Amino acid sequence: MLFIHTPKCGGSFINRAFGKRHKACPSMTWKEARGHKTFLEYREIFKGRGENIYDYVLFTVVRNPWDWHLSWYNYVSKDVGAKKSGMLIEHEQIKNLTFSEYLRWLDDPEVERSQDDYARKQVSDWIVDETGALVSRHILRQETLEGDLNDLSEEFGLAINVPSGQRINASSNDDDYRRVYSSEEVEIIASRHQRDIELFGYKFE
Repeated sequence: MLFIHTPKCGGSFINRAFGKRHKACPSMTWKEARGHKTFLEYREIFKGRGENIYDYVLFTVVRNPWDWHLSWYNYVSKDVGAKKSGMLIEHEQIKNLTFSEYLRWLDDPEVERSQDDYARKQVSDWIVDETGALVSRHILRQETLEGDLNDLSEEFGLAINVPSGQRINASSNDDDYRRVYSSEEVEIIASRHQRDIELFGYKFE
């Protein structure tokens, strides 16, 4: 199996479920495959090793884009020295911004950007091919991750231990994400994440 780890979508929860077994994933054992690589990046990495990525079961986790951005903002802005995120450029730029200012920062063409520039991607960027089509039917959702992972485990007979009743994402805001958006800001994310909304059916609700 290959876990395509979309950032801020419960990857630590997945790792806890698999325990030591998660270290057997190519994304952990191959140095060039570590990090939040997209499917297209993985495909080239596999090709370089003489492997066919389509021989693997691919699975990933997606998340409501409005909630995803609030999580990004909380995580990176509060990550002093970028010790956890490694995103020092972004931290320095948004550490003193309000969430509303962060949303406008996303589209600022003048600011310096890191090579990965995760926050300006769509969640689906990690799991589509060059035509924009999904590359796996095993799409788990952060909102129902415990149940979805149990279903995946049953389908493939996985020897894993799915955590029960645990918080999925430690950087999530305890408040309902809907409370922090104005109507204009709802549309900012809707415009940025059109493909996510189309593919996964997410709504601001």
